[in-house]
Amino acid sequence: MNRSPRVNYDEIAPLYDSQPYRSRAVDAELPAFLAEHASSEAVSLLDIGCGTGNQLVANQSAAPGARLVGLDRSLGMLRQAASKARAIAWVQGDAAALPFQTGSFDFVSSQYAFHHFPDKAGILRAVFRVLGPGDRFVLRNLCPRESADWLYYRYFPEAHIADLHDFSGRPRRSLRSWKGPGLRRCRWHTSMSASSRT
Repeated sequence: MNRSPRVNYDEIAPLYDSQPYRSRAVDAELPAFLAEHASSEAVSLLDIGCGTGNQLVANQSAAPGARLVGLDRSLGMLRQAASKARAIAWVQGDAAALPFQTGSFDFVSSQYAFHHFPDKAGILRAVFRVLGPGDRFVLRNLCPRESADWLYYRYFPEAHIADLHDFSGRPRRSLRSWKGPGLRRCRWHTSMSASSRT
C-alpha cells in the first residue's frame, strides 16, 4: 500500500489501539449514503488503509447487511483488525493497485492514511475503477500545512516536517484538480474530504 517507510506498522500494530483517540464512530457520510440507496440491494463498503479496522467495525453497526472490506499493506495491522470482526474481509494489498473487480464497491473511504501513500494519483485511479456511477468516495486526512499548531507537532517537530513531505502539494489545489473525470462533487472541511463519483 506504499505507506511511509518511517513507520513500521507491523511492529507497532499490537500497541496501535492503546491511545484513546483511535476509537471511531460511524463515518459521518455513511448514513446519508445508505438512506439514498435504501431501495437497492446490499451495499459494498471498502476502507483503504484500514489499519486495525476501527472505522469498519464502527460502520458495521450502521450497515449490518453490507459487505465490508478493509485493505491495508500491514499484515500486523490486519491481524489486529481480524481479531475484532471476523465477518469483515481483511485484505493485504496496495491501495494504488486495488485487487478488486471494476465497479465492485458502492462506498469507498480512506481515513487519515492518504498522506502515507506516495502514488496519490494511482490510488484515485484505482478507487474510481472500483466504484460505479453515483457511488461515493470519502477521503479524510490531516493537512500538515493547516495544522502546524497541532500539539503533536509541537512535541515532535520532525513529524511535521515528514508529514509536509508525505503530503506534498496544497490540498485545496489538489482537490480542485480532482474535479472533472470521476468526481461530481468535492468538499473541503478541516480534514480533507472528497465524495461522489459521476
